[in-house]
Amino acid sequence: MDLPDAWAGRDAWTVLDTHFQDGQRFLNLCRTWQRDVRRPRLLHYVGIASVVPQVDVHDSAPDDERRSLARELADQLRDREAGFHRILLNHAQVSLTLCIGDAQVMLGEQAFQADTLLCAAPADKWAVQLLARRCKRGARFWMDTMPPRGTTAATDTQLPGLLQATGFELDSAVRPANALCGTFNPRWNIPTGRTPSHHVAHSPGRCAVIGAGIAGTSVAHALAMRGWQVTVFDQEARPAGGASGLPAGLAVPHVSADDNPRSRLSRNGTRLLLQHADRLLVRGQDWEPSGVLEKRADGNALWHPLACWIKPAELVQAWLASTGIAFVGNTQIAALQRTDELWTLHDLQGQDVGRYALVVLANAMGCAALLNGSGPGVQLKPDLQDKLKALQAVHGTLSHGTYAEALEGLPQTPVNGNGCFIPHVPSARGVQWFAGSTFEPDAMAASDLRTQHTANMERLSQLLPLQGFNLGETLDRGPVAQWSATRCVTHDRLPLVGPVETASGSGLWLCVGMGARGLSFSALCAELLVARLGAEPLPMEFSLSGGLDVNRLRRLRPFAADP
Repeated sequence: MDLPDAWAGRDAWTVLDTHFQDGQRFLNLCRTWQRDVRRPRLLHYVGIASVVPQVDVHDSAPDDERRSLARELADQLRDREAGFHRILLNHAQVSLTLCIGDAQVMLGEQAFQADTLLCAAPADKWAVQLLARRCKRGARFWMDTMPPRGTTAATDTQLPGLLQATGFELDSAVRPANALCGTFNPRWNIPTGRTPSHHVAHSPGRCAVIGAGIAGTSVAHALAMRGWQVTVFDQEARPAGGASGLPAGLAVPHVSADDNPRSRLSRNGTRLLLQHADRLLVRGQDWEPSGVLEKRADGNALWHPLACWIKPAELVQAWLASTGIAFVGNTQIAALQRTDELWTLHDLQGQDVGRYALVVLANAMGCAALLNGSGPGVQLKPDLQDKLKALQAVHGTLSHGTYAEALEGLPQTPVNGNGCFIPHVPSARGVQWFAGSTFEPDAMAASDLRTQHTANMERLSQLLPLQGFNLGETLDRGPVAQWSATRCVTHDRLPLVGPVETASGSGLWLCVGMGARGLSFSALCAELLVARLGAEPLPMEFSLSGGLDVNRLRRLRPFAADP
């Protein structure tokens, strides 16, 4: 495959493997990448499998490092289902996008071009054309001419002609047994930005992220991993000064009868968050993969094994600690100006605080005022203006405290439903409980913290009607405090992620509107943003990513005060 020589000096390398099988080819390539001092910063590997792969973790031939990687991969593959799955390995420098389902359907949901193509023999010319659309000019390919069991393929005599007609040049000197190899090098021009998202990769440079909450810092971390120099600005003195300062929260997938986009996105996003937490935080202190019991409105209960409690501010700090990220607090960005292909940021006093090739707005409700206050150089399309006007501030109050007395019968794991309860979270004050939180569109009503606390306790008593005592009343006898903040909710309760088209040029992106599911959405949205920015493999199906796009069609619906 001409590796590792081919990737020497590159920032990233992308492999498409349409026949992932048991993952052994992936593991072998990872070890080649790990051992090469000239390796790219990132290895993107897209694997397509018809079913969830079964990885052999007891292979006697590999070395200890490869065996460790196999165990890590096998652990991440548990309980996976059809669709796209983003799995981060080797300190997040290896990005595996595993696509489970029909190969042609999965290929059609991609939006990138590969540097290396590993594939089984295609069935017909349409399948060959689909592979060609997934290759960069100069991409090397290795094709197994023996079709997988139960499938059909073009005959050995047909394949060379089909490949050559589609732009693949075959190696003439050496032909391995039962395989074809060569280079994608069509005689015709390949249009720039021919991915479905029409984006050309941006080279890493200087970037400003506005907002140091969980949305902004997840983007900053993902950019820094790709070599960007990132400055994160926030109007507060410390990171996580807004809703991301939640003392403890739950990351739980949303479940719906039709497995709608919000359910699929939150499920994949929660899995991705768990990977970040496991890599960056202290289990049992900053987070715990506890699972969560969901009590549903129909009286049934649903156990979520892939869910956790987590302290968001600790994750924010961990993301900010990445190499290449600087935090600047007490600075409110009030205007943006495009000059010489750079964005100049101005604070409230009109002072120039820096010039950047890329600016990402992750400042929740503040994004609308910033965009509208930046003058004629930032003219937004009417549809985006409409979406920004529809952003709604929803206020939440969380009650928390320490136990005044020993209580029997408490659940050992968190419970959610109409409200939530996290029973055992370590802190400097001792073991704490958390209950809440409210979802209040009315700012005046939300400002009455005592009333909001009472609502939390009433909902807790309904969520956990324990025998012999009222849990809400019992907890209220101990030291209790309230925490309150505002969340940003979009018209359809899905985030806005993507580039902002302006009259003065590109390089301005949005990542806002996480609502009450910032823990489930933030890491996935960051992966989507940087994938689109760098023309990388998407972390989700292309059709699903459209539901998060800044320029998606707005479906009018009444606002529902439900997280």
